[in-house]
Amino acid sequence: MRRIITAFFGLTIFVSQSMAADIALELPRNYKSDYDNYLISDRLLQEDQVISLFANDIARNGAKTNGKLPYGSILIGEIYKVQKDANGNVVQSRLGRRIPTDLSAIVMMERRKGWDAQYPEELKVGDWEFEVFSPAGENLGKDTTACRECHHPLTDTEFTHSYAHIGGGN
Repeated sequence: MRRIITAFFGLTIFVSQSMAADIALELPRNYKSDYDNYLISDRLLQEDQVISLFANDIARNGAKTNGKLPYGSILIGEIYKVQKDANGNVVQSRLGRRIPTDLSAIVMMERRKGWDAQYPEELKVGDWEFEVFSPAGENLGKDTTACRECHHPLTDTEFTHSYAHIGGGN
């Protein structure tokens, strides 16, 4: 199996998967009841989405205890479309926030020891793996390279955008 990675300057390279097998995550079916819903927010870098974020106890306790998200941490985001007017413009509430409508996807990050081994240095994100699911919870098999590229520079926040909300401070 090969994974296609678009590198800097638009060059496309093929990376052999002989280093490690691609890891497919399984969406926890009871995440809504078993995990903490720690943040609902307009989604960063996506002007027409709202995200509702959930964290398991391992992530929450680690962030609160020593500021780290240990192996076994799982973060889940429900991505919602937003209300638009007749011209296709995003409608905001009186609070200046986007108004969520339909669930469009579920995204997941899970951290396990050694999971970065299959990726080149520029796509390593502290042993986190990513997955995208349909609203019904079916794995969509999406290429998550863009997720890795976006989270890669976030070394001071455990490779997450919402670290302070999980319980890890700033």
